[in-house]
Amino acid sequence: MEKHKPTNVNLIEPISNLLIKNLSANANESGYTYLHCVYAAKNKYINGGWINIWPTTYLSGSGKFLDDLEMIQAVNIPVAPKKFHFAQQGQVKRFTLIFPAIPKDWTDFCLVELVNDKNIGFKSRKIRRNDTGIYNVFVE
Repeated sequence: MEKHKPTNVNLIEPISNLLIKNLSANANESGYTYLHCVYAAKNKYINGGWINIWPTTYLSGSGKFLDDLEMIQAVNIPVAPKKFHFAQQGQVKRFTLIFPAIPKDWTDFCLVELVNDKNIGFKSRKIRRNDTGIYNVFVE
């Protein structure tokens, strides 16, 4: 007898993670930058709150607006206005953000999520540039 599969299982997540691992193995040659992000649900919310990413998220390295790199794709995190609701405080959510390749003259850069064209959401400052184009980042 076949077991009934729960309807809340996200079957796309493992496929997406496998795809990202394969794609990011050659990030430097592919012309993309991969930020593998980790976010922990805040303790100030009883159920941990919710999370999403705004399409206005970008990388900044030169300090010049025209040089910012706009996000190309978000994997395993909903794009606003959709939301992922945490089940509990402290729950961890892992997701990947894909950007164009970082210019070679950037020694470090910042991840900035611009919310409603005026407020800053996620941020991660002073990410040191590497030769792989793959980064592991904790976001707040």
